[in-house]
Amino acid sequence: MTDVAYETVLPDQPHVSTPPAAPNTPFDSAAFDAARAKRIKASREAGNIHLDQIPWYVETMRGREIFYVHDPKVLGVIRTVSNNGSIYIDWADADSAKKELASPVQDGNKTVFRSSLGPHDFKDYALAQPAKRPQ
Repeated sequence: MTDVAYETVLPDQPHVSTPPAAPNTPFDSAAFDAARAKRIKASREAGNIHLDQIPWYVETMRGREIFYVHDPKVLGVIRTVSNNGSIYIDWADADSAKKELASPVQDGNKTVFRSSLGPHDFKDYALAQPAKRPQ
């Protein structure tokens, strides 16, 4: 099958060419899960401490810098731990906040971008350790 651009000509309008639609391929959840597990395993083997490996207490988590093991450029700081096991993260920059779907929150005189992580997500995030962080 060849990709063909479909052309549309409207009266009193310039000639417009639309690109072909993207192929409709189903999502391969098994491959996604395998790749995710492989990245997490490699991160642990590199010596990174993941959030699911430390006690879920405010005292052990608050103020710790973290990164997303699948994209180490996503950085944040743990703000607090809720009584239902979720943790709240203040993301370090606009790109991290956008990728983590964070919302702007007023924190004193400044606005920060904050979102929460549930216990199921903890294995995907590790404490920031610059000497061991994969690039």
